Amino acid sequence: MKSELPVKSQFVDYYTGQQGIDYADKLVEQTAKTYAGDRFACLYLEFLLDEKMTAGKYPVTIQVYRSHLTAKDSLVLSKTFTVEVSDFAFSNDYQKDFNLDIWQQPSNLARNYGVPLWSEAHFCLLQKMTESLAKIGQKAVTVIASEIPWKGWFNYIVKDYPANLYEYSMIQVVKTKTGQLVCDFSVLDRYLNCFFSAGISQEIDVFGLLGVWQPPFFPTVKLDYPEKLMIRYYDEETETMAFIQEKEEVQNYIAQVFAHFKKLGVWESVRIVSDEPKKQQINFFKESFNELKAIDDSIQVKVAFDKEEVLTELLPLVDYPVTSYYCTCKHFRELNESHSGNIQYYVCNYPDKPNTFLHSPLLETRVQGILAHYFNTNGLLRWAYNCWPENARNDIRYNTSSLPIGDLCLIYPSNSGRLSLSLRYKQLQRAIEDFYLIKQAEQKNPTKTQQLLVNFLGNVDSKEWMLDAHTSHPEFFHQEAALYESLRTQLINVLS
Repeated sequence: MKSELPVKSQFVDYYTGQQGIDYADKLVEQTAKTYAGDRFACLYLEFLLDEKMTAGKYPVTIQVYRSHLTAKDSLVLSKTFTVEVSDFAFSNDYQKDFNLDIWQQPSNLARNYGVPLWSEAHFCLLQKMTESLAKIGQKAVTVIASEIPWKGWFNYIVKDYPANLYEYSMIQVVKTKTGQLVCDFSVLDRYLNCFFSAGISQEIDVFGLLGVWQPPFFPTVKLDYPEKLMIRYYDEETETMAFIQEKEEVQNYIAQVFAHFKKLGVWESVRIVSDEPKKQQINFFKESFNELKAIDDSIQVKVAFDKEEVLTELLPLVDYPVTSYYCTCKHFRELNESHSGNIQYYVCNYPDKPNTFLHSPLLETRVQGILAHYFNTNGLLRWAYNCWPENARNDIRYNTSSLPIGDLCLIYPSNSGRLSLSLRYKQLQRAIEDFYLIKQAEQKNPTKTQQLLVNFLGNVDSKEWMLDAHTSHPEFFHQEAALYESLRTQLINVLS
């Protein structure tokens, strides 16, 4: 490769998805790679420019050679294309106003690298993870405050591909010989500092205290409490591990957790999070919510909603509603009125598009920045950064009837001890850049900016974007890359 521009090149690896189709996504570290003869050898180029680079047009020449073992290289192809460098420069904090919340799976991180949970090696990996999150503008820390709140996403009964997806509490609990509950927050504190040192401190999402999942066939603890919270402790008297069964001890534990966040001075950033409560759980949710409010009336609650009837019923209790793409399309205007500045939307195993699956065109990841602005959510939530099945270096399929490939992660484990980024990760960066440009252009010329977005989206009645809760209208979001570049150019022109 010949270029005056600083450029980084990486091979792109494939993962097998539904119908046995392979998709290129993983950016690998190797500088030499062998590909099967039935697929393209993909190369990702990233031009590392800064504000010192002179604007202009720069030729980039790529030459492809072949050789047979000891034979001399022979030129197969030489191709030159032009990269045009604009005189526009993004501010260093362009991600500041995009509220990105990608949930992390810290136990999975240790498990996939074969290191002890909360060990020095684990925290080294966590540091790398936080750095990668910070680079795309992550704002929230995922804290697990009870055992396996998602119950492993059904990995105890789903056996299509091997997976251990349990997430464990980062708060150690001991019951002394006198019956006193003592919480050790040293792991939690170090974990939080990992994120804080990377600049991720806007929000602390606490899972496991409200709306924990109760899937079928999973054993529950005997507990006199609205929800079967699984709070594990070491009993000094019996020298065994056990689970709290008394309501008073649950209240004691939760009160200690809340008090510790206050002691750290981060209580205002703490959100008690529930993930997609179901219709049949509404009463349990309300009772559990009331228990938490009785412990501390100043709690702030954040809930991911995927059902309209649950959203309607629980919204008055919630400080930070996060709605599925479908619910957002239907209700974002009312949500902006009732919870202005506190809403987000999310994509998960649906809709079919626009989404961030491996089979999704990459531009469906990029459009999320534009949609975040359109919905006035000022951000996006994604449920999984690194929820990897057991053989994730080679195969990330799991529960494929419900979770399309790529839904479980945005990055990949590598063989070197590092984390491998993805093409989707890079497109999310572009999405956040687009969001920034729209916000800046809107400040300078709101009328012109609004017209550009109307022209780009076509139909701006979001209630028509979905045919049902899972399926998008087939005529929308078929944009081509040239349309995104045209929009970006026009937004920059507004700022000129």
